[in-house]
Formats: sequence, structure tokens, C-alpha cells
Amino acid sequence: MKRFSWSAVLPVILAFLIPAAAVIALRPGPAALPAADPGPVIRVYRAATHSVTRMPLEDYVTGVVAAEMPANFHMEALKAQAVAARTNAVRALAHPGRAAGGADITDDHTRDQAFLSPDDLRRRWGSQFTAKYDRIRQAVKETAGQILVYGDQPIDATFFSTSNGYTASAQEVWGKNLPYLQSVPSPWDASVAPRFQDTKTVSIKDLAAALHLTAVPATPGGSFIQVLEESPTHRITQLRVGDRVVSGNDFRTALGLNSTSFTWAVSGGEVTFRTTGYGHGVGMSQYGAEALAQQGKTAEEILQYYYRGTRVVPWSKTLVLAAAKGPNR
Repeated sequence: MKRFSWSAVLPVILAFLIPAAAVIALRPGPAALPAADPGPVIRVYRAATHSVTRMPLEDYVTGVVAAEMPANFHMEALKAQAVAARTNAVRALAHPGRAAGGADITDDHTRDQAFLSPDDLRRRWGSQFTAKYDRIRQAVKETAGQILVYGDQPIDATFFSTSNGYTASAQEVWGKNLPYLQSVPSPWDASVAPRFQDTKTVSIKDLAAALHLTAVPATPGGSFIQVLEESPTHRITQLRVGDRVVSGNDFRTALGLNSTSFTWAVSGGEVTFRTTGYGHGVGMSQYGAEALAQQGKTAEEILQYYYRGTRVVPWSKTLVLAAAKGPNR
């Protein structure tokens, strides 16, 4: 029997295979899939380091929710906070470069919104970081891209910790009549907020220094402090202290009081203030949102309660342009 020889057959096989392989190699393959849209990028001014950090919008929203609301809040309250934070970020994108360092927004909660990076949160939360961060990421993911609008414009979604039983209108606090920032009852705060009521004692000497009074008040009984104007929501809007007339907000800031809803008593050389609520009082009460979530309200229901006449919609470049044309607060 004649022995089979590969050496004789191999050149014939290769003669067929090489041209076929060349054809396959030259044939166009399937089109590459387009890269996923990472969404808008926002520039955040970090006050502690005097630097500007660029990041995707949803990462920024995660850092705001983590900084502004307790991670153990009900998921619907966290989702409401995420929508409010994202709305404010989209408004900032409509006016780029207006913050310090050419950023779009700052991490200063007195000007914009607080923000904490994952590294900041690891230091704050320690071993609880993963559980808490994942929970907040879930709230952000479940509301991805959602913002609040009034008409066709993103709103100024202000929020604060705790009401005194009512939220305040923007007109009452800042002199701006915004239809979606009106006073609404928020009686639930009293049952859930740890700082619903608080006290703070300051010496009359320190009070005079904080308010830059020309003379230290010596009138007994506390009559050197007189309320000149109080809002319908029981917040002091104007008062006279010694020889000065000051706004309730300026008084609160100067003395570090929790709110402008307060009473006081003088004893010896000291004044003890008793405050109700925590924060400026305009927009969404965070502890009110938590109480409503515990009652079964959805994030959208919470938002539409505190921001009257608004709608939750997906953000778009069109809405950013609309915000750019509208008033920036």
C-alpha cells in the first residue's frame, strides 16, 4: 500500500486557503458600537483646595446627596434630594464659568450645594462607606437625568433641613416672588427632626460685637431686642437691637442661630435663644421629605408638594438653554 504524503498535498491546500483568508480579512466587519453618552460634565470649585474638579453630572449629584442628606433616610426622600440637586446643577450649567475659578458651581452650601467626593466620604463613613454610598448611588440611578421644571425652565430647587411647621416663601426670605417657592405647611418635621427645637446662649457683650453695635446694651429684661416685623410663618424678618435695625437673616447669621423662628430670654449678662426649625426655610424641608416618605409618598409627590406647580422631566440641552434665558435666581 502506497504511503500518504502530506508534503505532496499541502501546497494544493494552501493554494485554496490563502486567497480565501485574504478575502475574509478584507471584508468589512460590523460597525463599531457608538460610545455610551457619559452625559454632561460639570466643573466644581472645591473651596478647601482652591481647585476646580471636572466630573460627570451624575457623579456630582451623588456627592451632593451624600453631603446634604443622611444616607439612612427613606429611599424616596433620597430620590427627591437627588432630583433637587440635579436641577440646581443643570441651572448652573446654563451659566457656565460663573463660580470661583471659572467653575460652574461651588461646594459651598451657603452659595450653592455641599459636595463630598468618594475619598471625603470614605474618611467620614469609614467601614460604612460601601453600604451608604451604594444606597445613595441607587437613589441617583433611579432618578437619572430627572429634573424639576416650572413651565419650560429648571427651577431654583432650594432646600433646607427642618421647618418650624411651615416652609417660607422666597418672597419672605429673599424678596423674590417665585410661584413654585411658596409657603406650605410642614407639620411632620416636629416628629422626626432631631433639631426641631434648640437653644443657644450668648453673652450680651458677644452679641454686641457680632452685630457691630456702637454700645453694649444695658437695658434689663431683654427689651434692647425688639421685633419690628414677623412673617405669617412666624419667622422674624426685621428687629431692632440696641441702636441697629437688622434683618432676621442677618441676625441669625451673625449669632449662628438655627433659624429666624426664635424667642429669647435675658438672664444676667446673657441671652438665651430658643429656635424652632433649622435652615432658611425655603423650598423642600429635608426632614419633612423624610416624614412624607415614611408615610408612603413617592419622590415625585414629595417634590410637587414642596415645589408647587412643578413637573419632573428628563433634563435636556434645550432645558439648559431655557434656563440660560431665564432669571438666574
